[in-house]
Amino acid sequence: MEIAVLPTKNAILIRAIVNIGLGLTLLVWPGATLLVLVYAFALNILLTGISTFFEPAYEKSSKGSLVHVVLGLVGVVAGIFLVARPELTGEIIAFLIAIWLIVSGVVDTYLGIITKDRGSSLLFVLVGLVSVLFGIYVLKSPLSAILDLVNVIGIYTVIVGIALGIMGLVLYPKTKSK
Repeated sequence: MEIAVLPTKNAILIRAIVNIGLGLTLLVWPGATLLVLVYAFALNILLTGISTFFEPAYEKSSKGSLVHVVLGLVGVVAGIFLVARPELTGEIIAFLIAIWLIVSGVVDTYLGIITKDRGSSLLFVLVGLVSVLFGIYVLKSPLSAILDLVNVIGIYTVIVGIALGIMGLVLYPKTKSK
């Protein structure tokens, strides 16, 4: 049973372009990017709470009306709180990013281990290890990390984008691993 499958060359190149574009955006507008991210996250929770709260009104066949109302109220309260406290929202986002970095880093490291091509294997392992180490750093000091997070993520995504671009254009394995 395969746990992960080597992505296609086009998927790697798309990932490279997205990483480079995101990284450059973060480096050019770090303050604005962080503020938009914080408020988008908080507003998403608020709007999801409102939608969930009113679901029994427009979905008459719903059997969990009380549950929807309670969950909706929790979402609305949490959303308002997070909009009013953007620094706390930033810490939550830092935590979620750290978890994502660690999980994707483990997957990339695993792909590097199972890939038979030496060049792409080393780059997958490098990307994976950098992701895991950065995720651990963010988990250990989210307050200080959130202040630098936008710039560091910008640099990280540009580096990963370049590594993936090289892999997709030059070092893509000729045969997929079994």
